[in-house]
Amino acid sequence: MRKLALLFFFFGLNQSPVWSQESTQKDVTYTLSAAAIHATLFAHSKSIAKYKGVIGAGIQIDLNRYRKDALAYQYGHRHFNSGFGFQYVKFSSPDLGEAANLFYFLEPFLIERRKVSFRLKAAGGINYGSNPYDKQTNPDNDAYSAHINGYLGLGMSLNFTLTPKLQMMLSGTYSHFSNGNTNNPNSGMNYPNIGAGLEYNLASKNKPLGKQLFYAEPWRFDVAFFLCNKSLPYFPDMRFWTFGAYTQASYQVHPIHAFTLGMEAYVDQSMRMAMDKSNIYYDKNLDNKLLGLLIGHEFLFNRMIFSQQLGVYLYKEVPGELINLVYHRWGINYKLNRRFMLGINLNSNLQKAFIFDGRISYSMYR
Repeated sequence: MRKLALLFFFFGLNQSPVWSQESTQKDVTYTLSAAAIHATLFAHSKSIAKYKGVIGAGIQIDLNRYRKDALAYQYGHRHFNSGFGFQYVKFSSPDLGEAANLFYFLEPFLIERRKVSFRLKAAGGINYGSNPYDKQTNPDNDAYSAHINGYLGLGMSLNFTLTPKLQMMLSGTYSHFSNGNTNNPNSGMNYPNIGAGLEYNLASKNKPLGKQLFYAEPWRFDVAFFLCNKSLPYFPDMRFWTFGAYTQASYQVHPIHAFTLGMEAYVDQSMRMAMDKSNIYYDKNLDNKLLGLLIGHEFLFNRMIFSQQLGVYLYKEVPGELINLVYHRWGINYKLNRRFMLGINLNSNLQKAFIFDGRISYSMYR
């Protein structure tokens, strides 16, 4: 998953973040795309090394909403697409079964010529895995252990206009789903996939702009509280709470880019159990509280904020074999209004999901 972060820093950071609303209407073009996809499982941990070489085949269908009006272009200094997608993959290993992903995506145009466009696509949603771990019926599947999981995808595509109504597309996507340690075993499924397909123009409409939540102030300061209920691989039948608080400063350097610096403090009760039951650490009175410093980037689209952060623990007595010193976070926040946001966030310990939390944030601007 760490490889995904490198793809977010992808175009012009020298534009002014100020955005002004000069119209109350927007032009939206709706299209439907379908692509055949081929996936290859990335065996990122020892527990799923037995699945190295597993492939998958499937289909992806997207309902696209293109904004190509002058107002949208003024905001991002490029055209963009957003919409909803469905991805289905059947894996060659019966242990892993099939994956069905339903997601929302954002797709800015990186390069745009008369009949060719090159785009980046960020997606987040929910997954259904058909054959999770089961002690009796599927004991070898250490990749996922719940039918319902979180889904993340990041990729790029190359689109060619064939006719005014039809386009051809080639795509590459890094897909991931897991339940963020809410059930175990949970090594997670990472599967890069390539696709080829067609896109058909359905209709173009002029619609009311709706409420805009872009602000002229470049600084945003957030205070958040988060909560997670999780399990451990060592105690898969037990539940543990993780809770904490987070604060960050976000500086917007471009209409769709901001950089962040933040700190978080949280208590992980699963680590208390892991240390207390350890033959090595049970009598060392190690603390299960953690304090982390994070730097990162935000991808801004009106109500939606996609974030990615790299963190290092400033205070951590939990042993390194349980929690790494360096970690990363992926997040999606939804603005309810100017002040409040709801979000989900994934703390990843190297390639493995560690904490999947829900959070509420309060924002101030300057």
